[in-house]
Amino acid sequence: MAESILINVLVIIIGHIAKKIKLFPEDTGTVLSRLVIYITLPATVLKVFISSALKLDLFIVPLISFFFGLLIFLIGFLLLNNLELEDRLKWTLLIGICGYNVGLFSYPFIKSLYGDEGLLYMAMFDIGNSFIVFGLSYALSLVSEDGWSFNKTTHLLERVFSFFPLQVYIISILLSLLKVNFPEIFISLISQLSIPNSTLALFTLGYFLDFRLNKAEIRALIYGTLIRFIPGIIFSLVLRSIWHSLMVKIISIGVLLPAPLVVVIYSNEKGLNSKFASFYVSLTILLGIIFLVLFK
Repeated sequence: MAESILINVLVIIIGHIAKKIKLFPEDTGTVLSRLVIYITLPATVLKVFISSALKLDLFIVPLISFFFGLLIFLIGFLLLNNLELEDRLKWTLLIGICGYNVGLFSYPFIKSLYGDEGLLYMAMFDIGNSFIVFGLSYALSLVSEDGWSFNKTTHLLERVFSFFPLQVYIISILLSLLKVNFPEIFISLISQLSIPNSTLALFTLGYFLDFRLNKAEIRALIYGTLIRFIPGIIFSLVLRSIWHSLMVKIISIGVLLPAPLVVVIYSNEKGLNSKFASFYVSLTILLGIIFLVLFK
């Protein structure tokens, strides 16, 4: 576990150094972001779900992750609405508090701690989380770019449901429930494309990482961290005091996971504060490691 954490941190550092020494062209961050969001991440999602046997009685887990993610968004929306923050920073933070970094961050640790059963519960948690990360968060990034009105709702929903990663999640769930058998060559292709996902995502995070935050960004960082983790800590402690099972343990870990890496990608694509997004994600990863150890 310690070795996995160290490797992840080193990949982030390498990405940061690569940008500092200008090893790649200026648009490298955008290219990497799109490579992750449209190729390696969808492949990872497909790989997890077509190799997992989903059971209908387990769908209480994604319902909890979805509604808890929605609760965090509502708390953040109400609190951040009263803060005097520059618009780009406020939108970045609002997108940043939505959803969890399940696939890239938690899967290796859960696999080593709880085996395939724990991994299945966490995959179920990720189903609900995916609608927050690829649905709500992405919708917020679109609203930050184009604004919102009631007349635009249908168009907004069309853009959200035509977003490729969300489509992949929905299709993957259906295929898994239908127990579709895939040709070996397709499974091998998906597995091959998914291999660099974690490394590319962490490298991209490091590429956008910038430690030079101003006072407003530091204040936003504190608020964003408290909004993300305090409700999760309370929920985890209450849940564990009532029930004792592996499912409860996985849920209590899930609500304390760090911010998803796609926050950086959305921020970069929509002209928001990708520097702040990268720092926020990095900080929540460090805190997420601590909570993972405490709540395992």
